[in-house]
Amino acid sequence: MPGPLEALQEMLGEAFRREAPVAEDPGLAARCAEHVKGNDRLTPAEQVDLYRRQFWMRHLGSLEEDYPGLRALLGAAAFEAFCRAYLQAHPPASFTLRDLGDDIVTFAEGHAGFPEGQEALCRELVRYEHAFIDVLDGAEPPPLDPARLAVMTEEDWGTARVVLHPLLRRFRLAYPVHEIRDAARAGSALPEVTLKAVCLLLFRRDLTMRWMEVDPLALTLLDALARGVPLLPACELCAAGLSEEETAQLGERVQGWFAHWASSGLIVNVAHIAPQDAVEALGGEVVPH
Repeated sequence: MPGPLEALQEMLGEAFRREAPVAEDPGLAARCAEHVKGNDRLTPAEQVDLYRRQFWMRHLGSLEEDYPGLRALLGAAAFEAFCRAYLQAHPPASFTLRDLGDDIVTFAEGHAGFPEGQEALCRELVRYEHAFIDVLDGAEPPPLDPARLAVMTEEDWGTARVVLHPLLRRFRLAYPVHEIRDAARAGSALPEVTLKAVCLLLFRRDLTMRWMEVDPLALTLLDALARGVPLLPACELCAAGLSEEETAQLGERVQGWFAHWASSGLIVNVAHIAPQDAVEALGGEVVPH
């Protein structure tokens, strides 16, 4: 059974999350009067209602800041309705607004209030914009040491395990949701929304959030590297299904991708692993080192 303080917190939490003024619920207003004194200007219910309005202003404003693309796509009224439904289903569980959207991706997957025909677009946009939160304030690992690459032999590269930046996020998208968010943040008109497959990387560099469109094969390679598959087996996975000519060109393409990723800070280490572990990794099982 909750103690007096917990009971009071639960009652006030219920009052703050109400859509309508507290005074419109006589039972709740009476419970507020047991704990809130009121004054010559405001009744206890009206005093509690000040905090109710502040709760909604603060939390709706925070979600608007974190998901500007979704707000621009839906419009102010529909976006607020989505956020209110989310906050009712998932009341804040943390004292920091940073964690306010912890459950919003899961909620959006089951939300039935998105405009007809735009459900998949809205859910992709929520997933993409939510990734910004962790990437924006996550811990930065040490950069790749060039000396580590200088001592790598050709044989080493055959079984090297490439360590990607822990804040790198990879997306296979059906819509160019990054263009929607960029336009919203710039205050520009939204681009025409059409189906357009996009392979996208989201990362932080020099304290600035950045995205990079990549070739689908490049993303396949990154996905394999992220699972811990060594470089050579990862390239072999990429080559599966390619023509002879495409396979012959793959090595040069990988060199170009790798150089670009390294210069962009997306690769933070290259580790040696035993050849037998490289073979195991090709099957998706990697022995940690």
